Amino acid sequence: MKCDLLIERIRPQLLVLFEEVCFISSLKAEQRRSRQSLENWTGGFKFIEGQTQKMTSQQVWSFLPVAALLLLLSVHTLAEVVESMSDCSQFFLDQTPPHVPGILEDGEILNQNRYKPICQTYENQRRFVTLYDTKNKIPLFSAFRFVGEVDKKRPENLWKIEPQLENEAADKNMQLDDNNKEYNHQAGDIDYRSNERFDRGHIFPSSYASTNDDKISTFTLTNIVPQAKSFNQGSWKNMEQCVKCVMEEYCINSNGDIEGFVVTGAQPSSGSFLNNRVNVPSALWSAFCCYSANKKAWLASAHWGDNVQDESKNKFLDTITLEALYQKLNMSNSGFLFSGKNCPLQTTVTKFYPEIDKICSCPPTIPESSPTSSGSFVLLIIFLSSTLFYILITGHRAEQD
Repeated sequence: MKCDLLIERIRPQLLVLFEEVCFISSLKAEQRRSRQSLENWTGGFKFIEGQTQKMTSQQVWSFLPVAALLLLLSVHTLAEVVESMSDCSQFFLDQTPPHVPGILEDGEILNQNRYKPICQTYENQRRFVTLYDTKNKIPLFSAFRFVGEVDKKRPENLWKIEPQLENEAADKNMQLDDNNKEYNHQAGDIDYRSNERFDRGHIFPSSYASTNDDKISTFTLTNIVPQAKSFNQGSWKNMEQCVKCVMEEYCINSNGDIEGFVVTGAQPSSGSFLNNRVNVPSALWSAFCCYSANKKAWLASAHWGDNVQDESKNKFLDTITLEALYQKLNMSNSGFLFSGKNCPLQTTVTKFYPEIDKICSCPPTIPESSPTSSGSFVLLIIFLSSTLFYILITGHRAEQD
């Protein structure tokens, strides 16, 4: 305890010495954070500070290893722009990233100059993960763990950017966008201005985020794509509300907690750009998977929507299987969004829509005919057609006789 107090009291002198002897220019940013962390510690006793002034240089130097250790411990260990999606594995089912052939395989980015994994960090806490395309300046996808909504109020639209995409030595937390700046490796707010066709469309929806800080973190332009206005505010919003409600009702794990894993992304277009810089995706897609303790089964569904204006105000997107989505994404052979064999590939949650009709805004469903009944109907049609044909032929022959 006395040692701790002594170290606390001599910290100003140690910091000066450590800066002069140990720090190099490449560590300046970490140095400032470390010094601030130390200076925020509680103050000590003046008589100890007085005694440190009487210490010999040899005695002072003996404390440098201790100071170095304290400085290293005070450095933030959070990462944002990282080398591997596996560094943000907590947002994926079974902690396994998607497998996107040619882009993301076994958790590793094949073209790391173009695609950047971002552990989206706000207030020193990782909120979700994004795979960002620095060439098209849009996210390829964002993934997150849905745990239900605690704070329901939508935060103010204060758009942020990822500083480490521009400078690897920059701070690891997202920061407010400079409204008048064009960035080299990401979209800025200036790219979305002066257009009447496209919204700043969330990939990870703010309404899916749990706390207020979680919601604020979704307002980063690395989580945004140019999205047709009526599509964003119409059929896509309807889909988000339906899926959210389904997860709240059925994605209750064995511990009684809401838990669903969601991956949402954009399909880049071949040549459509906003402000001649930001790719306007041809389509958006979303998928989720979860274990439902009350249904004693794994559930999954997906949606796909063309990024064009809705033709009607009451449009709903078709709920499709994971297998159908994989086909649209050209991932049928080896790709996947959710690892393992638990997530069903060929079924959806549409069978639950009638159960939650009064509480969820899901599309109306038409009861499917059973294979037996539909097969019997076909046989009946064939029988009646054959009978009619026989009558006509028989009558024609009788007339000839």
